[in-house]
Amino acid sequence: MAKLSQHFDESEFLCKCCGTGHGFIQPHLVLGLEMLRDLIKRPIIVTCAYRCPKHNAEVGGVPNSYHVQGCAADIYAAGLTPYELAGQAARVPMFLNGGIGIYPKRGFIHVDVGLKRRWMG
Repeated sequence: MAKLSQHFDESEFLCKCCGTGHGFIQPHLVLGLEMLRDLIKRPIIVTCAYRCPKHNAEVGGVPNSYHVQGCAADIYAAGLTPYELAGQAARVPMFLNGGIGIYPKRGFIHVDVGLKRRWMG
């Protein structure tokens, strides 16, 4: 698989159900994740990024989800709570001006390079 940046491979961003998404991942998303990794000084685990429309529907995503557009990732980092990680994500310009969602019970956050908004799931 192609290397998207210093710390991220394309395989981390492909749809979990079918492996599609090649060429769909937005460079600003990857750049934002690199910046976040530099801030927290530890690896970021991408649990979900691109979703094909079928997979997106299966997980209850909205039809125009930023995941389907290659603009979003669900992530966590060992040793940081979702609240701590979200606080650091808010220091990254792409995510400060995009979306940050916190899912404390599930142990991850959502970041995207779409419209600015915040929520807790």
